[in-house]
Amino acid sequence: MTLETALFQDCAVCRHLGLVPRATVSSLGLRTAIRGLIEASSARFDDGRDAEAHVLVPVCPEHVVDIYRGRMAGMSMAWRMAPVPAH
Repeated sequence: MTLETALFQDCAVCRHLGLVPRATVSSLGLRTAIRGLIEASSARFDDGRDAEAHVLVPVCPEHVVDIYRGRMAGMSMAWRMAPVPAH
């Protein structure tokens, strides 16, 4: 993903909530089982065996804060931003 494609996308969380999507300025690593957010992701960092996925999703600044503060049901920040090597 280039800087240009990472900026100013529609917020996947706004879309999930049925809101008018706000523009994003970055993507956020999320841990979630919400299918719409997984499908909106630009990358996936887990092996797909768990119910929750670790994904990189375009999120607006307002929802970044809400997720960080634990206000968004079914999603939390995920900090690892590189694939885990296969053993």
